[in-house]
Amino acid sequence: MTLSNLNQQTILQNLGISSLNEMQQETLKASKEHANLMLIAPTGSGKTLAYLLSLLEKLEEKEGIQAMVLAPTRELVLQIESVLKQMKLPVKVNACYGGHMFSIERKNFSVPPSILVGTPGRIKDHLERGTFSPDSIRHLIFDEFDKSLEMGFAGQMKYITGQLFQVTDKVLVSATSSIELPYYLDFDDHYTLETQQATSTDLKVQKIVTPKEGKLEGLLALIKSLGKGQNVIVFANHRDACDRIGEFLDQHEVIFSLFRGGLEQDERESQLTKFRNGSAQVLIATDIAARGIDIPELDYVVHYQLPPQETTYLHRNGRTARMKATGTCILLMTEKDYLPNYLQEEPEEFTPTPENHAPAPQFATLHINKGKKDKVNKIDLVGFFLQFDFMEKEDLGLIEVKDFFSYVAVKREKYPQAIAASKGQRIKRKAIKVSLAN
Repeated sequence: MTLSNLNQQTILQNLGISSLNEMQQETLKASKEHANLMLIAPTGSGKTLAYLLSLLEKLEEKEGIQAMVLAPTRELVLQIESVLKQMKLPVKVNACYGGHMFSIERKNFSVPPSILVGTPGRIKDHLERGTFSPDSIRHLIFDEFDKSLEMGFAGQMKYITGQLFQVTDKVLVSATSSIELPYYLDFDDHYTLETQQATSTDLKVQKIVTPKEGKLEGLLALIKSLGKGQNVIVFANHRDACDRIGEFLDQHEVIFSLFRGGLEQDERESQLTKFRNGSAQVLIATDIAARGIDIPELDYVVHYQLPPQETTYLHRNGRTARMKATGTCILLMTEKDYLPNYLQEEPEEFTPTPENHAPAPQFATLHINKGKKDKVNKIDLVGFFLQFDFMEKEDLGLIEVKDFFSYVAVKREKYPQAIAASKGQRIKRKAIKVSLAN
């Protein structure tokens, strides 16, 4: 199997992309010429597609796991898996991460995948339990390697590389070249490909200046200024700050999603789903949301607290000015705050134009207690809800089907009727429970 067999143009069409950017083309070329490649590129540059396409050229028609992709967070693992599935490849892909049932992952290895994507901790767990053989792995990719080191996965990655004796080539993806490469990577002889420019650069940087105790009020004024369908991620440095923001917005009847450490995997997926499908226009997050989450359209990034590192600041901003090619970064500052050293130019002031109330999101998210393992798919769910006389096709939004449950976005004014009408109903002869997602 080679890339020519898979047809690159068909893959790009499946992804909704017309052509590769310069960095992606250079990555394909470099991967052919060098066994070890270090790819340094900012968020939004398309580096995931770049290294995946270079990997596909190396796959062969044989059994066993051929490639392993390590990523530091569950969200990034799921995003990589999603990109691979959108490519519609004739190869099996497995994803392994904490919070996912180990028994399901072990069963999935009964037929080994060609590509294995996982977090270092969960992959180490599988290797220790012997649920798959690493002997056939030839290609190893470390995505967001700098973040993996920052999150304390050095020991797990050392163990994993120590179990892979047949690896012929490696790709190390990082946001910075200033990291010290550990000896266990055996990466002394490598080629570095670095790009500083993301594909979308039309990012406006502005600031809101408030009194010392008025940051929350300034944020609320911004949220009340959002237009219909506009959305915003509010970044804070610590989870306690996220909770304080959430409590304040809740008091002012603002519907929001919360994404931070300490949440269970199902909670994190639910919160991201509600933001992605328009059930919440506001996402409050720590920097675990700065990398590896799939939100293709975003209007504003707000730094409620500015990060100390420039790389974190850039990664936050990389959440916007992506698919839309435009976006606005807003620094929320008090009168006594100073700009960090990494910001050389004084941002212009952003003047909120708040309405009396925060905008009501267009959709609400329903939770259905059936998913892929119950043989339920998106078409089943569309048919189920459109059977009701009061439902029209435009009343349904984004549908996401997980292993054991599903999320369906329904127009906010219709969701109470949809829940009531679903009582006692079945999908594929299975009794179901429909409720408002937490």
